[in-house]
Amino acid sequence: MFADDHGVAGEVELPPGVAADATRERILRAAAEVFAEKGYVRATTRALAAAAGVNEVTLFRHFGNKLNLLVAVVHEWSGLPDLYSLLEGRLSGEYRQDMLRFGRALHAMFAGRRTALRLVLCEAEQVPELRRVLGQMPLQLRQVLAGYLRQQIAAGRVRPLDPEVMAQAFLGLFFAYNVSETLVPLPLAAGMNVEAVVEQFVDLFVGGTIRTP
Repeated sequence: MFADDHGVAGEVELPPGVAADATRERILRAAAEVFAEKGYVRATTRALAAAAGVNEVTLFRHFGNKLNLLVAVVHEWSGLPDLYSLLEGRLSGEYRQDMLRFGRALHAMFAGRRTALRLVLCEAEQVPELRRVLGQMPLQLRQVLAGYLRQQIAAGRVRPLDPEVMAQAFLGLFFAYNVSETLVPLPLAAGMNVEAVVEQFVDLFVGGTIRTP
């Protein structure tokens, strides 16, 4: 957080355009921490503004309300931009290797957000708007992966199954694993590290979907 010499959070003097962007990013960073710590319901706009070192008027000017701020945080910290970048520029077309890269990125995304995931699982049932907002992320992930699988089907590398169903199955492996690790951490097998788990998930998926002569 930002603070003055007396330890009290305050606004930063910057040129207008830069100041607006810097303040928005500052609010987003602080909100991600507060939502993860307190949850959506208990995170008041006053607490969110205080954590960012701004007043509530500034928060409302940038985001309108708490739900809009949550939507922005989900988009900013969802990991989707990295996954889009992965699909656009770093995949080779070699099916197993591409799915392994995607699986590693997917696991890293979930593993890095386990605190937020735990709070979401506890609160989403009681907060319909939270459930709706957070439901956007798995939908976008599924669409991104389904697009890649369609390309692989067209190229004759993957069985002509429904790409959306295949994508959901792949995402489900990593989501279920990270939910389990978040709520009741239990190793899958003695001595097996995370990389080995990711590789086995990928091999299970690729083995069931690859098109053989």
